[in-house]
Amino acid sequence: MKVGILGTGFWASYAHLPALRALPDVEVTSCVGLTTEDARAFADHEGIRRVYETVEELLNSPDRPEMLVIAAPPTVHPAATIAALEAGVPVFCEKPLANEAAVAHRLADLAARTRVPATVGYSFRYSPAVQALRTDVRLDRLGTPWLLELFEYNAQFHPRSGKPMNWKGDPTMAAAGALQEVGSHMVDIAGWLAGPIEAVCANLARVLSGARLDDIATLQLRLAPPSIGVLVAGWVLTGSIPGIKIRFHGSEGLGEVELNETLPFEQAYRRYNLDGSLGEDLPLEPLGNAGSAYAQRHMADFIAHIRGEAPLFDSTLPSLEDGARVQDVLETALGATEHWASVPRA
Repeated sequence: MKVGILGTGFWASYAHLPALRALPDVEVTSCVGLTTEDARAFADHEGIRRVYETVEELLNSPDRPEMLVIAAPPTVHPAATIAALEAGVPVFCEKPLANEAAVAHRLADLAARTRVPATVGYSFRYSPAVQALRTDVRLDRLGTPWLLELFEYNAQFHPRSGKPMNWKGDPTMAAAGALQEVGSHMVDIAGWLAGPIEAVCANLARVLSGARLDDIATLQLRLAPPSIGVLVAGWVLTGSIPGIKIRFHGSEGLGEVELNETLPFEQAYRRYNLDGSLGEDLPLEPLGNAGSAYAQRHMADFIAHIRGEAPLFDSTLPSLEDGARVQDVLETALGATEHWASVPRA
């Protein structure tokens, strides 16, 4: 399978290329960058044979790919996704699908009309730990969902130890900051585990000097009654990449996922009894580079879908409609930050 990649940044090199190159019968044959110079430098460094100036040029070339991976900033996602779908080329689009929910829904509708395979990069669904929790939920081992706690935070942009802010903090490129960049993964996981999020309220904070988007976000969630949830997202908080913790409190017990680089094999899944004692620390499939391993499992599942084969992971592949629903929640949260009741002073 010939694959073209749009985007030449860190995540393309760190996750997407290693994931694709670990799969049999898959070759990354071409790339497009935000500039031709970016694309040429990326291609030279990564050993990619052909460079194109635009996605349209790539899709209309003799080197037309059999799958397009979009790993560019979100402002690029809609036009590139439309071009691929209209050309009949399956597309793997990194999250978020679009900065606006209405645009995301138009992309999902286009994928449905064209019947061209498409997926959005919510690859944490493919973590063995998250898969184990999902299995427990589906088999009703934890009982009725009562409370979902979802955390994703790390110190990637911390002023003392992190990297300089990039396009992710630029409101001309992103609709939200930490909420969209890291929190959107947890929004997707919440809906996938416990059904659609029905209502939300949010609290957003800017703590970095000159911040124009949120650095820390907290959300309260209402899911199908009686389930409620809380979500915390931040890119300046103490934590190791990806800094994910998911706690699913059910009527019969607690399931807890942890994903971070400080753990053995970077992941854990534990069941707890109602009295808080550890019921079981489940053995999980070991991973190498977890960032590319999640993407590799996602890519493999998507390629099986493209080829009309049975899914490698049951009911896991994120659709563009899933991506659009995440944007519905994020957009609603951005408009639900003012509903506060003041506490009376003594």
